[in-house]
Amino acid sequence: MKNILIAFFTIFILSACTDSDNGSKAAEIISDSKSFEEIKSENKETKVTLTTVKGKKINIELIDKALVSKELNGKVILINFWATWCPPCIKEMPMFNEMYAKYKDKFEIVGVLYDKDISTEDLNAFIKKHKIEFPITVGQANFDLAKAFGDVKRIPESFLYSKDGLFIEKFIGEADEVTLKWNIEQNKDD
Repeated sequence: MKNILIAFFTIFILSACTDSDNGSKAAEIISDSKSFEEIKSENKETKVTLTTVKGKKINIELIDKALVSKELNGKVILINFWATWCPPCIKEMPMFNEMYAKYKDKFEIVGVLYDKDISTEDLNAFIKKHKIEFPITVGQANFDLAKAFGDVKRIPESFLYSKDGLFIEKFIGEADEVTLKWNIEQNKDD
């Protein structure tokens, strides 16, 4: 009895799948449809204008995973999302300061402050205390950029780009100094 039921269902399914034009039309529609990944990757262009604590504007355009910025391209770029209350963020600041000073002609760090509840006075005191020389950006555009980077939720979170604006690596937690140095050296002008 069990074998008869299995045979019946098999014949039913096969006949439904080979139903003249209906099966071929369904196959055409499916084969012509875009995959989920193709749909997700379309229209992934974002333009954001960041403002530094010194009032300088940094225009960033993200196209898929590439970063375009007339103010930044030509250098290896690290976009670092951080906050003043974040211990790992504070821990990586001396390394960032050292690398920024050493490679200033071929490396740019943009510190994207991911903190809404800090006064300008407190932020300036933090920058002075930690001797930060690289640009720190503030304002709503920082949160817009975080969304464009896949909705940043953990900090520090950093994104490394080549001098041509091509995505290299993402760091969740502290950025790796060896990886940064290697990429800066590999992307230098010959």
